[in-house]
Amino acid sequence: MRRRLAKAALDLYPLAFRRRYGDEMLALIEEAPPSSKTTLDLLRGAFLAHVRPAAGLAAALSPEERLRGATAGILSCWIAFAAAGFGFYKTTEDHPFSRAGDSHPAIGGAHTAIQILAVIASLAVIAGALPLIVPALRQARRVRSLRRATGLAAGALALFAIATLGLVALAHSTRSLPGPAAGLAFLAWALVGLLSGTACAFAARSGLFALRVRRSGLVAALACGTLVTAAMALIATATGVYVFALALDASTLAGQGNGPSGLLSAGASIGFQLLVMIAAAGLASVTLYRGWSAVGSSRSGSSPVSSST
Repeated sequence: MRRRLAKAALDLYPLAFRRRYGDEMLALIEEAPPSSKTTLDLLRGAFLAHVRPAAGLAAALSPEERLRGATAGILSCWIAFAAAGFGFYKTTEDHPFSRAGDSHPAIGGAHTAIQILAVIASLAVIAGALPLIVPALRQARRVRSLRRATGLAAGALALFAIATLGLVALAHSTRSLPGPAAGLAFLAWALVGLLSGTACAFAARSGLFALRVRRSGLVAALACGTLVTAAMALIATATGVYVFALALDASTLAGQGNGPSGLLSAGASIGFQLLVMIAAAGLASVTLYRGWSAVGSSRSGSSPVSSST
């Protein structure tokens, strides 16, 4: 089990890193069962490899591959960002927060801005993904790696849909669950959502590298990713304004217990969600810069291209 977790952590490293050092690191993992500390070190190293890539690694990838990697990376950042955004929605959905928004313009304005920007970002994700999903479904019949990727994404979405329907059924059941049981049900649903989102991110990266698509399609997807990244940064800013205004103008509400166990206050929960948003938006910005750098350095034409992980 630990070896599988270590291999999964190794898969999180950038493609250029895995091409240069992947075989050596995989051999080390196979030689001796890795410890939990080793897996954590691999996860930390994967994050640092994305944020501060080693000099010269970019040469291991073609501009087209860097463009594909940037597009997939922005989508992964959006999935993490959306998870934090959903947490923000659940934290602030109760009526007291609506009243606070009506009474305090800064709270209400920030919340409205977050909602509008979330819709814009979601539409941009759809606009960028659809032109890639359609050819992926067509090519999946002939390309095994695409079949695996689309199957993984479809299975993850189906699992999340089933979990959501189950949670909704419990919420509308005539026999209400006790507080701890309801909290556990929500945590289980959130865990399924996290796993499904992670699976979709892996499927998107794997499928994008196997897909034959014109360079113009990748550039268009990156342009949509630019809008998504900008929206992420603005949503994070608006969330910061919201939590700051909440602490100043509605401190009692900000200090109330939040979540199934109530261990964290509402303000602390939103603060944690904000940190996730900032991290995801920052990583997306770095990835976006690399993507447009790849576009500028690409010397290939608009012919269909494919790559492999």
